[in-house]
Amino acid sequence: MSTEQPGQGRRGAILTALAVLAVVVGVVVLAVGIGTQRPDPPSPPAATSAAEPTESSAAGPDDEGSSTTDAAEGSSTTDAAEGSSTTDAPEAGPTSTASEQQESPGPEVAALAPSEPVEVRLPSIDVTSPLHPLGLADDGTLQVPSGDRYHEAAWYDGSPTPGEIGPTVIEGHVTGAGGVESVFFELGALRPGDTAEVDREDGRTVTYEVYRVDQFPKDAFPTVDVYGPTDVPELRLITCGGEFDEQEQSHVDNTVVYARMIEG
Repeated sequence: MSTEQPGQGRRGAILTALAVLAVVVGVVVLAVGIGTQRPDPPSPPAATSAAEPTESSAAGPDDEGSSTTDAAEGSSTTDAAEGSSTTDAPEAGPTSTASEQQESPGPEVAALAPSEPVEVRLPSIDVTSPLHPLGLADDGTLQVPSGDRYHEAAWYDGSPTPGEIGPTVIEGHVTGAGGVESVFFELGALRPGDTAEVDREDGRTVTYEVYRVDQFPKDAFPTVDVYGPTDVPELRLITCGGEFDEQEQSHVDNTVVYARMIEG
């Protein structure tokens, strides 16, 4: 004969159902956590942060606050989680050069007349992106890609156009909302000898050869070294890098690729 009291069967069923629900919720939470975990982008090898600037980029912009100085934040492309179209411009800091990435003289090529860029290609990391111009925000920081063009690269329109003397600056995000990989996620995987191709409005394509890839803390970004004038047409590719700071909702470093024009 059963000795079960009235209601005991119902309570047992409820407890069993709650236990099953708890297990299901735990599995869902775990899956969501894994699915939204922010990946770490590639970092340049043997990057340091206390070397002397290279010869071609040691000279800095005018002290009067030229656009290259104000645009230091091209260095700090933001992450989607920050929800901001601009970021604070870091102060100029020490430059950074890995010994195996020292600059070497490139082939002499004639500089080109101005023509805005329309597309960038990085074959070795399988990146192709249309380009759109971005300038400075009211606070002097560099605007960053946003909205429908968030995952595209952008040309800083205060820098020379591709093929002109000086550093052409192109920026792109490393990740987007929820840690999804963005256009320049693999930028730190570029190596000296890789090429970058930039198409211009006039139909010409400028080819650059990478000679240096480095990573800097955002609070020690080498503004002069990145944005300062050069004697030949060069290219700077900039994104965020390093670990992701959950509290600040941004990566702690910047990855910068330096390249020199070899054909145009």
